[in-house]
Amino acid sequence: MEARPYIKYPKPYQPGTAGEVSGTPLINEPGQVSFGVNDFKPGLFRALHGHHTWELVLVDSSSEGPGYVQFDGRWWRVDPGAAVFVPKGSAHSWSSGNTTGFRMIWIYGGAREQAGRIWYVKPEEGKCISPEEERNAPTWTPEAAGTVVPNP
Repeated sequence: MEARPYIKYPKPYQPGTAGEVSGTPLINEPGQVSFGVNDFKPGLFRALHGHHTWELVLVDSSSEGPGYVQFDGRWWRVDPGAAVFVPKGSAHSWSSGNTTGFRMIWIYGGAREQAGRIWYVKPEEGKCISPEEERNAPTWTPEAAGTVVPNP
């Protein structure tokens, strides 16, 4: 296989049904890397899961609000322009706010199919961040993370 550069443009936005996080893979190179975008409208979430590869998530700097990621048993605020690295297999969950949404740019260390999704709870059992959790979600810093005892 000859590797050649290419350009791919996202399709016009197609809203998902209620409760669905719409997403579009833009690049999907088996054994190398894949990336795409997901739009989290207010009140939407992705239940606790992990992947078979590492994941890098960027919260689009033009997002209306922050995103929220849950790991180590706690919700963390992820402001527009911030990046989150999730190691292979690490349990995490994503949520928009209750009144604002955000756009996620995701990058996997391999094809989207290789990354897959490992569910740690049934998707229908997950829940969006509550208004109280949203108000109390700290922005991640090494100091703040040091106060959290990771779940086994």
